[in-house]
Amino acid sequence: MKKKLLAGFLAAALALTGCTIGGAPRDTESGTESVAEGTPVTEDTIESAGISAFIRLPEYKGVELARKTEPITDEELNEAVQKDLNTYRIDVPTLEIQDLFWVEMDYVGTIDGEEFAGSAANNYALKIGTGMFPTEFEAQLLGHYEGDHVSVTVTFPEDYTNKDIAGKTAVYEVDILKVSVALGEPTQDWLNIYFGGISVDEYMSRKRAELQESRSSDSDSNLMTDAWYKVYDAAEVIKYPKDLVDTWIRYSEDTYKRYADTYGMTYEKFLEEYGVTEASIEQNAKDYAKTWMVATAIMLNEGIEPGSETYNTKRSELLRDSGYPSEDAATAAGISEENIDMTTRYYLASEIIFRNAVVTDQAE
Repeated sequence: MKKKLLAGFLAAALALTGCTIGGAPRDTESGTESVAEGTPVTEDTIESAGISAFIRLPEYKGVELARKTEPITDEELNEAVQKDLNTYRIDVPTLEIQDLFWVEMDYVGTIDGEEFAGSAANNYALKIGTGMFPTEFEAQLLGHYEGDHVSVTVTFPEDYTNKDIAGKTAVYEVDILKVSVALGEPTQDWLNIYFGGISVDEYMSRKRAELQESRSSDSDSNLMTDAWYKVYDAAEVIKYPKDLVDTWIRYSEDTYKRYADTYGMTYEKFLEEYGVTEASIEQNAKDYAKTWMVATAIMLNEGIEPGSETYNTKRSELLRDSGYPSEDAATAAGISEENIDMTTRYYLASEIIFRNAVVTDQAE
């Protein structure tokens, strides 16, 4: 779950639905409100006046949270077991392909002797009878064996979604690389091969525990977000530093301009199409500024300075977990310095709040 959150924060920039990065407020329907209107914007800077001149924090230690974790159901356990069975298959190189067998193959398709988009793949794993490929294609693999080469002919229907090939006949040259089957239930022989010879009962117990641990991890991630919002919503903005608000206005404008370019639209047309106004951009900028100030104030209270070892370690961790080996790689992907910095501050502050929260477990 953590990686999903990181990817969302670092890759999404501004979501057109109104969601924002770094823990800015959710809409009023979810129980939170945007920052108060009428709060002054001042030429004073945080560097000159100090963070406490701009934001008043509530007590952020001892936030009360309720962790509600549902137990794993038998149905969920069975789904996970079936996934294992379909992942860890039994090779059957001497059996002819039948319904529900797995076939790993290389294939190339042509129409009138020419390849077409999406017509080729290597090491593609297909489970016969699941409808992933046209029935006509799968039927022509039945009865063949591992190592066979098969010419498969498929005629696409007239109403096929890809109009370029609708109604046309394609010939696929297929090399069958491997044939395997998925067992219907765990057996001791299967466990001996893939799970070190543990018993069926032990495997089922471990699988249930893994699923429960994953659910608890998801629950903790959601709790950390809830803890952040409890502090964020209770924090009071005394005044906004104009330089910080302007930074986030530029950030929003630059992001929308990139979106406009992506969709081949002018900036003005893009804003009109998605209902974005100068007022909403300014409001988002104030939301970002509040997020930045709340997170920064908590960091500084805990002795964490921007650029310190703790800050830099978290920054590197977030980049790495989000799939960026370096800041240069993140920048090349369109992730701005402001976004990386905001995300780092947000996670440092959120983790501090959650680490000091009072969590009560409530079974459902």
